[in-house]
Amino acid sequence: MLELKRLIKAFNPKETIIDINGLGIGFADLMIKPTLDPRTGEILPAYGFSNRDEYFDIQPRDAKKVLFGIKATSDINSQMHSALYSKIYSGCLSFLISERKAKEKLMATKIGSKMKPEQKVARLMPHELTSQLINEIMNLKPKPTGVENKIAVEMINKRMTKDKFSALEMGVWRMCEMENEEIAHRRNRGIGRRLTFTRSGGGRRK
Repeated sequence: MLELKRLIKAFNPKETIIDINGLGIGFADLMIKPTLDPRTGEILPAYGFSNRDEYFDIQPRDAKKVLFGIKATSDINSQMHSALYSKIYSGCLSFLISERKAKEKLMATKIGSKMKPEQKVARLMPHELTSQLINEIMNLKPKPTGVENKIAVEMINKRMTKDKFSALEMGVWRMCEMENEEIAHRRNRGIGRRLTFTRSGGGRRK
C-alpha cells in the first residue's frame, strides 16, 4: 500500500486499478486513509475511488479520486482475458527485452560498466520483472468455459503464480474501456484520432 501511494505521487496517474476481492478489500481500506511514510516522514494523502458506491460515504470527500476498483466475475475475467490476448496477438503491446539482453547492452556501454552493483540491479529490474511476466503469460493457456463466448485461462505449471499477468490484463482491459468511451465521445463531436489500442501492428519487444 505504501509503495503504491509512492508511485501515485511520483507518476500522477489518471487511474490506479485495485482488485477489491478478498485481501484487496483490506488494501483498499488503507488506500482511502492518510499514511505516514517512515522513509521521508511525509504524510501521504488518502485516495478515493471513482467507481465504487460502497466507498463514497467512507472515503474523505476531498480525496483525489484516482482509484478504480474491480470486483472480478467470470464475465469480467473473460473480457480481460480476451482484451489482453487480442492486443498481444495484434501487436499492439510492446514488451521490454529480457534482462539478459539488457545486461549485455548495458555492460557494453562505458556508463554501464562503471555502475555499482546496486545501480545495475535497479537499472535491470524492469527487464527482470518483464521476463517474469512473459513466463507467466507463457504458462497460461486460454480455454473455453462452455458458456457463450466466455473464456478462462488454465495454468500449465500449477506452482507458478499469475499475479503480474492479472495486473497487466486489468490495466489493458481498463485502457480499452477508457478508449472506447473516448472514441464514442469523439465520434459524437465529429473528431477523429487514433488512440493506443485502436491501431494495429507494429508492436515488438524493445
